[in-house]
Amino acid sequence: MAISTILRTIKQSVWIGWKVETNWADPLVFSIYYLIKPIAGLLIVGFIFLIGSVVSGTVDPGLFLFLFIGNSFFIYVMQIMMMMSMLIHEDRAHYEVLKHIYLTPGSLHVYIVGRALNGVMNASIALLLTLGLGVAIFQHGLAVPIQINWLTIDLGLLGLTMLLGIACFMAIGFVLCGINIMTSKVQFTLNEYVSGILYLFGGVVFLPEILPQWGQYVSNALPVTYFLRLVRFSFLHQANFDVQANLLYLFATTIITILVGLAVFKVAMFKARRDGLIDKKEEY
Repeated sequence: MAISTILRTIKQSVWIGWKVETNWADPLVFSIYYLIKPIAGLLIVGFIFLIGSVVSGTVDPGLFLFLFIGNSFFIYVMQIMMMMSMLIHEDRAHYEVLKHIYLTPGSLHVYIVGRALNGVMNASIALLLTLGLGVAIFQHGLAVPIQINWLTIDLGLLGLTMLLGIACFMAIGFVLCGINIMTSKVQFTLNEYVSGILYLFGGVVFLPEILPQWGQYVSNALPVTYFLRLVRFSFLHQANFDVQANLLYLFATTIITILVGLAVFKVAMFKARRDGLIDKKEEY
């Protein structure tokens, strides 16, 4: 496929994704929803931390910072996977355009990547809102110190980590797309199951070291664990942190995830063509 066709397909699919996300309400209502959604998750976790700290009698700013960064950047996992988990259902059953997209000169893979990039764009906006309002609410409003020097963030490492992480999360999304094209009625819960597992074992709000031994094995196999470790280091510059080893692990697990994601999607598309699932109608 020509590069121009790929770029045009990605551009149009990002635009379609944005229109699908925004055309259900007027701009003011959508802006309020867009603002509340990421902040609500942070507030829930933040206030749970504060209540637990009050009960225990100690408030550890370091633990809150660990939670704050992890929960903020986990938005990318949630947004990308939610977008890709619902994609097949929306285009096949709701809008009934998947069969037309499949027959166009542009690859379905490229179209899905474009729709996923719209999720990346949404997640980036949500991340900035979460960081800014999180600092305003917790540091300035509730006097919880957030000890981040915004001028010393390692932008190079953060950028590389984000690229690898986004590629990995999109690969997981291809697995979800493959499962959803072969099944019906699981798209509403599949994303919750997978993201819940990553949230629990990925070191989002607590150290994986407090998990039982088998849970630590699961955590060490997940790319999101290394993604969040590197993100935190780019902000906090912890001592005795092996950047090269964690980058290598993130790169290796990302490559493995991409290969698995493409393989699952290829098998799923073969079965979909064979069994006539691409234009399957779903009645509820």
